[in-house]
Amino acid sequence: MKTLAMFFVLLNSQAFCQELAFTNENIKFRLTRTYFYVDGTYWFVNLSDHETTRLIYYPLPTIDQSDTIDSVDIFNITEGTRPEISSKTKSGFSFILSLRNHDSVIYHIAYRQKVSGDSAVYILRSTQAWNQPLKSAEYMLHVDDAIDVTTFSYDPDKTYDIAGRRYYLWKRDDFMPAKDFVVHFKLR
Repeated sequence: MKTLAMFFVLLNSQAFCQELAFTNENIKFRLTRTYFYVDGTYWFVNLSDHETTRLIYYPLPTIDQSDTIDSVDIFNITEGTRPEISSKTKSGFSFILSLRNHDSVIYHIAYRQKVSGDSAVYILRSTQAWNQPLKSAEYMLHVDDAIDVTTFSYDPDKTYDIAGRRYYLWKRDDFMPAKDFVVHFKLR
């Protein structure tokens, strides 16, 4: 009986994961001497023949107790609505995503995190929970002139200097992150 129950749970969870797909993200980061800003656009697709509703968990980095997230904003761009944030803790928050069959939705999620050390982190490895790579991912980091970047967890594809400001760009296709996005820096 236990084997049958376990098979049923695995079968259902596998089918459920195939209903909803997280396909793309486009994120703009900004690093100042005080804050790390994350401003992202996220695409979800319902691959099933029926409407689906799912609780989405959005993880937040917690490197240090003083690295507090002091603001979070979420907006359903497709429907023009602001979903309710539930279960917000230091390590993340949840929201309900409902989607008609064979439809897609775009969400905007932004937050600001106080920086107290020599690094800033955006959690990428949570993509692994979807059991499929992102079709497309684009990241841009704008660094204030008071900061020198020492290393990245992923080397940027391009770097630009515009009006005394430095911009770093990453573009990935079929991207299954093996590590988080980490910027190590020092203040001038």
